[in-house]
Amino acid sequence: MIDWERVSELRGDVGEEAFAEVRSIFIDEAEKLLSQFEAGGSGKWEENFHFLKSSALNMGFEEVARLCQDAEVRARSGEAGPSDAAAVAASFRASMTEFEQGFNR
Repeated sequence: MIDWERVSELRGDVGEEAFAEVRSIFIDEAEKLLSQFEAGGSGKWEENFHFLKSSALNMGFEEVARLCQDAEVRARSGEAGPSDAAAVAASFRASMTEFEQGFNR
């Protein structure tokens, strides 16, 4: 779920203080998108899945990024929707649990 090498690389590149800020922004932005998804969707499925995919890749959330990539492709043809959003949300929550546990070791 988490690419710990990517997390270490990012932490090393930006430093601990900036990493904490990037982490916080990522979580806040992802939670906002997931709330939109859970509230009935979004008129911007492709754009939102793309944004979350990019952010997830940057933070090492591999599974979330993969699911967003798949949903983004489906959104281009009008096939993405609530089931994709639910899968992404479930993966994000599981990834966050793994991230927090691994991050605090």
